[in-house]
Amino acid sequence: MVGPGGVGPPGAALVTAGQNVRCPEFLPGFTWLNCRRPLTVAEDLRGRVAVLDFWTYCCINCIHVLPVLGRIEERFRSAPFAVIGVHSAKFLTEKDPENIRRAIQRYGIAHPVVVDSDHDIWERFAVRAWPTLVLVDAEGYVRETLPGEAEEGPLAERVASLLAEGRAKGVLADGPLDVAPDPDADRTFLRFPGKILAEEGKLWIADSGHNRIVEADLEGRVKAIVGEGGAGAHDGPPAQASFADPQGMAVARGALFVADRGNHLIRSVGLADHRVTTLAGTGAKGEGHQRFEAGAPRTIPLRSPWALSWVDPYLVVAMAGSHQIWAYDTEEDRLGVLAGTGREDHVDGAFAEAAFAQPSGLAHAGRLLFIADSEISSVRALDLEEGIVRTLVGRGLFDFGDRDGRAEMALLQHPLDVACEGGTVYVADSYNHKIKAIDLRAMQVRTLYGDGAREALDEPGGVAVLEGKIFIADTNHHRILRGDVRGGTLEEIRLGS
Repeated sequence: MVGPGGVGPPGAALVTAGQNVRCPEFLPGFTWLNCRRPLTVAEDLRGRVAVLDFWTYCCINCIHVLPVLGRIEERFRSAPFAVIGVHSAKFLTEKDPENIRRAIQRYGIAHPVVVDSDHDIWERFAVRAWPTLVLVDAEGYVRETLPGEAEEGPLAERVASLLAEGRAKGVLADGPLDVAPDPDADRTFLRFPGKILAEEGKLWIADSGHNRIVEADLEGRVKAIVGEGGAGAHDGPPAQASFADPQGMAVARGALFVADRGNHLIRSVGLADHRVTTLAGTGAKGEGHQRFEAGAPRTIPLRSPWALSWVDPYLVVAMAGSHQIWAYDTEEDRLGVLAGTGREDHVDGAFAEAAFAQPSGLAHAGRLLFIADSEISSVRALDLEEGIVRTLVGRGLFDFGDRDGRAEMALLQHPLDVACEGGTVYVADSYNHKIKAIDLRAMQVRTLYGDGAREALDEPGGVAVLEGKIFIADTNHHRILRGDVRGGTLEEIRLGS
């Protein structure tokens, strides 16, 4: 993702080996998470090879890097090696250490993270984009600065080479950095629920943190759990199947379709027997800026599918990782790009020329398909008959806030989902901790639920409407709420048998 100062070419090194640039020291006074105490370069990194990960938790590219770092950490777990996250926020909500702590838990991060909300560390390291990795050798010199998504193989080779160099010089420390991740005390039935679908008198909940799908009635009585709980990509019966960070869902033709975000797959769950099969994707993460002819769905790598919508006979996919809208033609068994160049931007116009930025929510109403376009804090509309993209609310990558009123003047902050009923689009305005409503006739935006404080709603990631009722995945509170589309009081739906 482009940073405040622009972005270098993907994979290019801004600081290369041999320049003998000392790693800047971490300044005192910063908040550290996931470790016992603040760390220093002089003491804690001495004799250790380190990877500094400059990230922000909204960014899909940063999210893609996290599992790579996790595997690197596991590979070198007994070596004098350390990964340190430097969280340099984009959005206002991302500056709050408590919100960062929740993101650390949500993504299973095991390494220390320093809170760099004002980009002080970012500036000292001359970082220009999210994500960026900085490699530091055992003698405390910056060896490479790598913007963009890292691949595991080349990164592991770099780490191994620096460890071998330090060993040859006799400068390595005795072992790994002794840190302890913050304890995760959450013991709730749901864990960071992402999306929610209300249809045919049922609720389907993407229990994303537990890597499973929960089916319940509208009162919360659980009817089925699909997925054994561990992260994986196994097909089969519900007790044996597995997902990884499942998100958006759609129901059609006797099946529940699931955007299996972490596996880069689309899965199908039979409504009768809850058996899981893989519908689309190879399991490998696709490359960015994908634009190709439609093909067989199991042969095409996907890139973080985040939301689904059924537009008969098409299954439409918000492909957050490639900043595009895709479509699967179920009759022709073909999958390809519907709209978006793949460039992360805010451009209206014809489908082939439009640009999106991490689309994360979909809602279909007649000829229109509404999109929560998260990184540009916008709600967009695809006219499926004219082949045109229009913006309802929002402006660009760094235009965000919390303002109701006329749609052209309103501001959102990283919305993650949309739902539509009766001429109104309901928006999970996630980083404002609110649910907002866009009146399509008057083109006015108003706050329906939430006062901006985390006590009421905490980064709601999913919203659904059904017959005048609204259902909310209150993600960081690990719960599902229900209310009226006219407003009023929200109540928690307590899930159980």
